[in-house]
Amino acid sequence: MSLTNLQLNWLRTFESVGRHLSFSAAAIELNMSQSAVSQQIKLLEHKLGKALFLRQTRSIQLTVSGRAYLAVVREGLWHMHQGMNNIFSSVAQGVLELSVNNSFAQLWLAPRMERFAELYPQISLRMYGVNWEADAPPSSAELEIRYGAGNWQQYDIQQLLSTELKPYCSLDVAAKLRSAGGLLSLPLIDVLGTPNGWSDWLANYPQGEAENYQRFYVDSYAIAASMAIENAGVCLLNEELVEKSRLRGQLVSPLDQSIECLAGFYLLKPHNKPLSGAAQAFCTWLESELR
Repeated sequence: MSLTNLQLNWLRTFESVGRHLSFSAAAIELNMSQSAVSQQIKLLEHKLGKALFLRQTRSIQLTVSGRAYLAVVREGLWHMHQGMNNIFSSVAQGVLELSVNNSFAQLWLAPRMERFAELYPQISLRMYGVNWEADAPPSSAELEIRYGAGNWQQYDIQQLLSTELKPYCSLDVAAKLRSAGGLLSLPLIDVLGTPNGWSDWLANYPQGEAENYQRFYVDSYAIAASMAIENAGVCLLNEELVEKSRLRGQLVSPLDQSIECLAGFYLLKPHNKPLSGAAQAFCTWLESELR
């Protein structure tokens, strides 16, 4: 079968009809008559030698071949659109959808957004905060920043921060630590859902015997950091997350020993797909901030 004479407007029409499952809705979207839409679909079906839609009295449905072909057409049109933007747009612009871990967004990203806005005033960001990957709804975000083990095979990934954890607390709590009888005399703040925490740190750096030392359990590093700032105890944090964020000056590390965590923060890019100009600009900016 020769497909060399397929016209681009047929494919765009097919994508619109397939998305709306309506000839009339597609006609409105494409600023065409309904009969012209129907004619283009018939020409495409004739060229392919396959029916793409099941036509009923008041509705249409995609055939099995139609559903499979719609995915191919959408992918092709998306690549074409992104390629044109990358080649012919001299300045990145548009809207970037970003799914980002809440702790990274609050502690690291938010304090830097003023600089991004100044560099790229023509780019708008639509950010969706998530905590744990398993709880995140299906996302249409072009880029994601996740917390995890970095084993997402369907993405190109880039580690953003180191995975070492060390104790952090407020200046007031650090003073108490020296006079109150050591680390186990203070509440230890653990982050649920992370692979490593105080049990691992204490196994590496024993602090003596304590029958009942107090623990607080929270579900994000952002909450743990906030509690530590308010003198509620000592938490484990990534040094880069503290030193390169608004936490610097509010938290100190009373003990320099660190442990390696089996999870960290990663940037996820779509595998084998070109990025939009806005996404490329964000990645370039992110790398410069990390340096």
